[in-house]
Amino acid sequence: MIVRANPPLVTTWAPTRRAFTIRGADVLRVAIALLVVANLGRIPVFSTGEREAPVLVNDLCVAAFVVTGLAITFARRSFRLDRVGFVALTFAAVGAVSALNTAVRVGLTSFETLVSLAYLGRWLAYFAIYLVMVNVVRARDVSAVWGTLESAMLTIAGFGIVQAIFLPGFSQLVYAGSRPYLDWDPQGHRLVSTILDPNIAGAMLMAILLVELAQISVGVRVPRWKPLVLFAALVLTLSRSSALGLVLGIGVIVAVYGVPKRLLRAAAVAFVIALAALPKLVTFAASYNKLGLSDASAMARLAAWGMALKVFADHPWIGVGFNTYGFVVEREYGVPRLGVANYSADGGLLFAAVLTGAVGLALLLWMFILVYRRCASVWRAKVATAEHRGIAIGTLASIVATAAHSVFVNSLFTTFVMEIMWVLIGLTFAIAHNPAAADRPAPPDPVAS
Repeated sequence: MIVRANPPLVTTWAPTRRAFTIRGADVLRVAIALLVVANLGRIPVFSTGEREAPVLVNDLCVAAFVVTGLAITFARRSFRLDRVGFVALTFAAVGAVSALNTAVRVGLTSFETLVSLAYLGRWLAYFAIYLVMVNVVRARDVSAVWGTLESAMLTIAGFGIVQAIFLPGFSQLVYAGSRPYLDWDPQGHRLVSTILDPNIAGAMLMAILLVELAQISVGVRVPRWKPLVLFAALVLTLSRSSALGLVLGIGVIVAVYGVPKRLLRAAAVAFVIALAALPKLVTFAASYNKLGLSDASAMARLAAWGMALKVFADHPWIGVGFNTYGFVVEREYGVPRLGVANYSADGGLLFAAVLTGAVGLALLLWMFILVYRRCASVWRAKVATAEHRGIAIGTLASIVATAAHSVFVNSLFTTFVMEIMWVLIGLTFAIAHNPAAADRPAPPDPVAS
């Protein structure tokens, strides 16, 4: 006799536990999108009397991406440090050692030393964007990340055009109690957008415009309204350093790829529009003394370069350290600190040499050489897409342009400009290490919940 087992009357069901998943590239895109808040989102932390030290909403967004990215790498039990990252960390170490040496030499208080090292901490936080991108962003993420960065800057440009026309003196409207020429300079109808500084806004617009022009050169279909909006916004900044940087950046694109007809057509359209608006532009520029090189702004830069050269000559090897410049020029050279500008100096790579000496400057230049080699490997790769080649060429062009721009404005060490630069360099890493993976779907990055 066969006995059949009766089926159970009750079937137990145990829900499967799904691990919480999040993608590092998506967190990065959110952080980039919130770049549009810029200097409108300032949270006061402490003051040194003549200088405020706020935390920006943008700082918090960058920190959120870095922490999330580190959590992802911890879950994977792997962390990659490439040569660019190693050289940059060594550069920061030189700056830290130099700052501590200066603190002892000129007798900085504990609070003043903290103020100096705090900027090094912020520099490292923004550099960490790159370190994390190396580990969590892949070639298949590049289009989405670039698209978010481009959209954020188009938003800043679009609002800036409206601001320049209808909201003159925007910085003073936002921060009514600010001190003219110490906190925010009165800029009238110049475009400052949410950045509140026309020269820094110009550097950011310039970098993204150059990537778009590089993409147009290699055959990517970029809607023509995008570079036109960025170009119009750039013109309204009346930033001579941005104009110079744009010309040099276009020179890099031409040197790498020649003079394609697509770029000539885009340039012709921009030239016709600029020519039609030339009478208004000349009047606009003349009202701000931007048609010559003998205005107060230009003279102040010459004085700043002279002081920077003197400080570098006196401290040639490892410099004076991050953010100690204002204390050094006051106590060793008798120049009083009278606002934000006195903590830094124009000069770009010259100012980097002041901070970290010849050793730090050599490391910074070596880092840029490594980036150049990587970008060159991408635009020469047969399997790389046109979009990826354009980003690589545009990244190199924007680095050269930013280095030139920072000779006149200290943009190379400004957080917003650094964010764009590190994101672009991070994208070139993702492309270079898997140039043929652009079309494959991206799996989630696991993070234990």
